Amino acid sequence: MKKYILAACVAAISMSGFAQDFDVDPTLNISNEEKKVNFTVGARFMADAALFNTEFTPLNSGACISDARIRTSMKYGENWYFYADFGFGNGEFSQKNIFLEYSTKDAQKATHAVKVGYYNDPAGTMARQTSLGSYHFISRPGSSEALGEGRALGVTYKYSTPKIFLYQGLFTENQYNKIESGFNGVTVSGRWLYRNINQHGGGHVGASARFAHIGGGEEYTTKGSTILKKTLSLSQSMETYVDDDSFVNCELPWANNVIDLGGEALWFGNNYFIRGEYKHKVVTKKRDSYKVFIAAQDNIDGWGTYDAWLTANPLRTNHFNGAYLEAGYKIFGGDYKYDMHDAVLGGMNGKSLEVVGRVNFTDLNDIVDGEYYSAGRDQYYPDGYMADWPYASSSVGGGRIISATLGLNYSFNKYAQVMLDYTYSNLKKDARPYDKNFHQVQARVQFSF
Repeated sequence: MKKYILAACVAAISMSGFAQDFDVDPTLNISNEEKKVNFTVGARFMADAALFNTEFTPLNSGACISDARIRTSMKYGENWYFYADFGFGNGEFSQKNIFLEYSTKDAQKATHAVKVGYYNDPAGTMARQTSLGSYHFISRPGSSEALGEGRALGVTYKYSTPKIFLYQGLFTENQYNKIESGFNGVTVSGRWLYRNINQHGGGHVGASARFAHIGGGEEYTTKGSTILKKTLSLSQSMETYVDDDSFVNCELPWANNVIDLGGEALWFGNNYFIRGEYKHKVVTKKRDSYKVFIAAQDNIDGWGTYDAWLTANPLRTNHFNGAYLEAGYKIFGGDYKYDMHDAVLGGMNGKSLEVVGRVNFTDLNDIVDGEYYSAGRDQYYPDGYMADWPYASSSVGGGRIISATLGLNYSFNKYAQVMLDYTYSNLKKDARPYDKNFHQVQARVQFSF
């Protein structure tokens, strides 16, 4: 694996020579002043190398192209803006953001913006609102990946002043309506902040909320009845793109509604920043229990009564939590900048060197007190011991993880930079009793223009 880290270092040294050639913006700009149209084309490329050390289950050390994109945008007049970018990372083509936005300012200089298309859910955490190309770590925090929402198809309205930021919208469950059965669910979400920003820095504090009704699922027919089973999956990687094995994950059958509640805070100066976020996810369940009970009679064990089946197959609302705290200090380079339009901290600006640190906590465990877990059967038992009588538990053992990251980032200019991260993670998960401590060193080479 040393060859991958060495390759990254050699690439970084090589970059220092030709990075100086970017004396002008390499982005392609095509303008028509008469028609008030400006069209731009840009690109982004990220290559990562990582070395992992684990106690039991291995992670694959190596290197990968973590992201590669072509980005386009078009601005018409003072109000209309269209953006679309397309990814080629991991050897696959994928659609990223694509949206149209209309914005205007009123007499009080407040900005009103309406956006429609495919882009990040407003309540999907501050970390997810920040472009990965502007992030100060190689990966976003694990709690943001596990509990935060990403892109969705919808429409939003944004109200923004120097002090107030109100961003809310309506989204659908699947952007292409490709669901196996049922219907495309609906989501209402928002992010609301109070902020105080000046030329020397400042910050914001705020909250987010999201309600989603899951509409699509797996449909099956038995004994003349049709049953729709909806399932929600939650997971996070080990804060790396080189090996995306999810040690922290869970499947939630019969999921019906999802409620997300969050709080965030950011404070920064010319050469430092600190920010953090907390997320709480509630998943409610719903099923046609009698139909499922009738279908269960096909089982060789059978069931005596409906009440007995209900007792043996409890359905319970689940709760999960996550949080992170990040900080950075600029050793030299341009000042940290705040993006007023999206209410996030910008990336490194010009030739810069910074040191960053992060602590992340993700908890996908929702285990009933006193229950016993059998590793052989991968099942929890409500009575505190393994029993032969076939019943299910309402416990969820998705795993609890705490991760600490220390990073060093060097930017040659606003377009090219290298990053180096060390992360230690401690895992507590009944299904992986021998996996506790993880160590990883990662490096990244990045171009973005």
